[in-house]
Amino acid sequence: MMPDKYQEEYIIPSYFLDCNDRLRPSSFFDIAQELGVRGAMQIGVPDTVLRGRNLCWILLRNAMHCDVLPGREEKVTLQTWHSGVRGPISTRDYLVLDADGKVMISATSSWALMDIETRSLAKPERIFDLISPEPQNAARALQPDAPKIILPRDCEAEEAGTHVATYSDLDYNNHANNGKYPHWAMDCLPVEVATKQKVTDFYINYNREVRLGETVKLIRAQSPDGSWYVEGLVDGLQSFICRIVFG
Repeated sequence: MMPDKYQEEYIIPSYFLDCNDRLRPSSFFDIAQELGVRGAMQIGVPDTVLRGRNLCWILLRNAMHCDVLPGREEKVTLQTWHSGVRGPISTRDYLVLDADGKVMISATSSWALMDIETRSLAKPERIFDLISPEPQNAARALQPDAPKIILPRDCEAEEAGTHVATYSDLDYNNHANNGKYPHWAMDCLPVEVATKQKVTDFYINYNREVRLGETVKLIRAQSPDGSWYVEGLVDGLQSFICRIVFG
């Protein structure tokens, strides 16, 4: 019988720490990415299997809520599970627990299948012989699903620099890795915000892939409620947008 979650013990490495000696909020998404890979292997749908069908997973949205950021060499428990298929979307949830089992970080992600040859979305029915549309675990770490993000009209947006996608940004799907975008977003916020305030929630939508050599124009804006929006544009088209909430 398949376990209802994938779980592992993890020690926060020093290279994921920020200037406050705590896990960078953006580095959580690096951890979640690897956790998702292992979770997909557990239920029989890793990229190696999907590639045999000319398919791969693509990440559409992420949502993360943070109660406490782990510190240097802190031992935590990581959990992830396939939380179901609804229409074309598959969801995967995550928890980071402290040594006493208390939730530190909770997150959810929304995924779709992509046909590698056509670069278009594929129907999940193409892998229903491998994975059930029923959840591995019906519990949700975070509800509702990661939301669609729209830049509020009452925000005054400003340019916050550019980023050229280089070799170190690429992954095995030959585009900028999804874990890079949260780092780009945090890097273009005002220094006093990024270094002095605590992130409580981080939402991101991935709308178009970024390829090697493309220049991403970064736009930032603060909404009246104090949260920050960062948008990445390539040739005028939105590649990603995120909303970052500070406590």
